[in-house]
Amino acid sequence: MTTYHTFEEMLTDLDQRFPDRTALLTAEYEEKVRITYHELYLRVMEQASRYRRENCTCVGLYANASVQWIITMFASVIAGKRTVLFDVLMQPDRMMELVKLCGVDSLYVTDHEGKQVFGDYINEIRAARVRSGEESVFHREEEIESGGKILFFTSGTTAWQKAVVLSQEALLTCAWGGQQTAHGTEKDLVLSMLPLWHVFGFVTGILWPMSIGAQVALSRGIRHALQDPMMFEPDYIPIVPAILKYMLSMEALNKNLGTIIIGGSPCDEATFRALFKRGIRVMHGYGLTETCSGIAVSTDPKHIYAMRPCPGTVFRIARDGEIYLKTPNTMEGYYKDPETTAKKIDADGWLHTGDLGHMDEEGRLIVLGKKDEVLVLSNGEKVFCPEWEQELNRMIETETALYLNGEDLVLAVVLRGKSREEIWYQVEQFNKKQTNSRQIRAISLRMRPFPRTAQGELQRWKIAVDGDAEKVL
Repeated sequence: MTTYHTFEEMLTDLDQRFPDRTALLTAEYEEKVRITYHELYLRVMEQASRYRRENCTCVGLYANASVQWIITMFASVIAGKRTVLFDVLMQPDRMMELVKLCGVDSLYVTDHEGKQVFGDYINEIRAARVRSGEESVFHREEEIESGGKILFFTSGTTAWQKAVVLSQEALLTCAWGGQQTAHGTEKDLVLSMLPLWHVFGFVTGILWPMSIGAQVALSRGIRHALQDPMMFEPDYIPIVPAILKYMLSMEALNKNLGTIIIGGSPCDEATFRALFKRGIRVMHGYGLTETCSGIAVSTDPKHIYAMRPCPGTVFRIARDGEIYLKTPNTMEGYYKDPETTAKKIDADGWLHTGDLGHMDEEGRLIVLGKKDEVLVLSNGEKVFCPEWEQELNRMIETETALYLNGEDLVLAVVLRGKSREEIWYQVEQFNKKQTNSRQIRAISLRMRPFPRTAQGELQRWKIAVDGDAEKVL
């Protein structure tokens, strides 16, 4: 496999080596549409040329995945523009904050509502540029703002999303490292089902297959999750556990599927076993937005949670159990936030993941959970939330989540056919097994499901500040 440093280098090489091979496969009215690597190269370079002539420094993409989305993304980066990938499910007011933060002065939008929301802003930017007589109203004052970089946003499990600056080389190095484990070939077809504005979906669904000249089939969206595997008949599918379990329950995986790449959030053992019974190879990955996605992968059915580091990645475990790492895929930093960047990457170059884990006797990484999922009580005692929540979910027969309100340990509960009295009774039974200092002091009742990221991860910080919850002391 060739190691690339830039997107232009990769697309040029693929055009020369595999011009007639299918790069992108889509479906329109149940008919497959193919884009060859030569066609992709020509369309990307043509649009990159237009972007080079355009008087802008930062291009934002706010649209669902499509052939044109991919062309626009590659073209913007190749043209040296700072390129920002936005979540189309983001609330417009929050989206506008991020548009302004990142200095977006050109926006790719296909949705009519999106054009209405953001069109006026872009017009104001262009008008200000004309009035000022400057090349742009935004200036590249820091190295982190240089062109040709991509900004992804963290999932927001513990706070608002942060803009992560990733270089082309870091992203392509991550793709190369993953392929050293995946051992894919140019004959493979990968079904890209995950949002491309999340780095896991972007790297495994686009860069992994393209970096070896394989085919990428673009899913028609979550509404077609049960039909797309049968229609495209992929060899590989990168996926998150929530969607995978739904597809398994509906018997929606195609018979010739060879490999499932699981990431984004923890996956239960029963799901692994169901895949093994079907003869499917499972790659269970661990990574962060700050590391361009996967940096450790498990492929051993006997040790499904023991992950081997990808090439070039080194782990060490801090005294409190937090996972530290060094990898060539590390971010350049959080955009316009050197203070938070310095907290994440220490002076010796170790990235502090915020996750807890340990290394086994064979040097494999075992991830236990998020450091933020450990609540420290007023007396210094610690509660590992996932462990308690698993038992409480079973007892109350619904979703639960723990958080601290001052010094009080609070249990948030999603109401599903249980009365307040029944829930409190089960909590009292649970409390009997705990010391006085470790008892749940209040319950917080909710009608709506807990807020989660697109990968299904619990946003505990939002639950703690949710004003709609009813507290019962």
